[in-house]
Amino acid sequence: MRLAGGLLVALAVATSGAGYWVLVAAVVAAVLAVAVEASLPPLGDTRPERIAGSVSRLGLVLVFATTFGQYLFPSAPGAAAAVFAVVVAAADLAGVRLGDYAARWVTGLLLAAAASLIAICVGIPPLAQFIAPDPPSVPGLGLAVLVLLPFLAPRRPGAGRAAAVGAVAVAITAVALYQLGPIRLGLSATSFRELLAAADAVSLLPVLTVVAAVATVPVAVDAFTEGRERLSPERPKATLACGLIVAVAAAFAGPVVALALAGVGTLAESVLRVRARGYRARRA
Repeated sequence: MRLAGGLLVALAVATSGAGYWVLVAAVVAAVLAVAVEASLPPLGDTRPERIAGSVSRLGLVLVFATTFGQYLFPSAPGAAAAVFAVVVAAADLAGVRLGDYAARWVTGLLLAAAASLIAICVGIPPLAQFIAPDPPSVPGLGLAVLVLLPFLAPRRPGAGRAAAVGAVAVAITAVALYQLGPIRLGLSATSFRELLAAADAVSLLPVLTVVAAVATVPVAVDAFTEGRERLSPERPKATLACGLIVAVAAAFAGPVVALALAGVGTLAESVLRVRARGYRARRA
């Protein structure tokens, strides 16, 4: 579920830095996600691990908040993102959780939306003309991998699940590049609107708005709860503190800042998991 909400803005930011090479970045990020799930232990309970886990998850909430604001309230995205963060914090305070049954329904709806998008983009001749890409930029590729990686982790651990998520991400990246080209795809944080317009599917823009809401709200509540619990199990105090931080950040931070924070948090979490693996290997 993270994938749908994250790609709505992450793909545009990644493409602005990597151009056509964003497809390579998506493959690299997918392989890294599978490797992490296949070979590294879960995040532990030491103080650095708790902080890194909290930052990565609250960074995701910030990304979902800015995505919600950009797609549903483009005239006032900062204010909408801040309200989104407040609502998510209130849901955590009330003990709202996304159960497995609801998660399966949401995932099914988002997979159906992804399959429809792929079919539309493949079935309609693209407006963009292919231009031979320049040699890859290392900073651009690194940025693309960094912003895509946080959304390739499955809701439940498992290398097979990570591989499935990665395959969907690569497929969506490929058809978006095919239909729009790197310049138009990387031009705006809401480039999926451009994608539907280019694919002669303007009538589906209201559906995209609904998909943006479904892809951000439930997963943001889950991510907020996980991030808050990493800091403290004391719900009222920790919820209010985390909610205030995310709401203020959402009001002023754009998609690039939100994606960078989520990416750095995920990278730090992965490094700590590598360290934990080495420590366990030495003790064995």
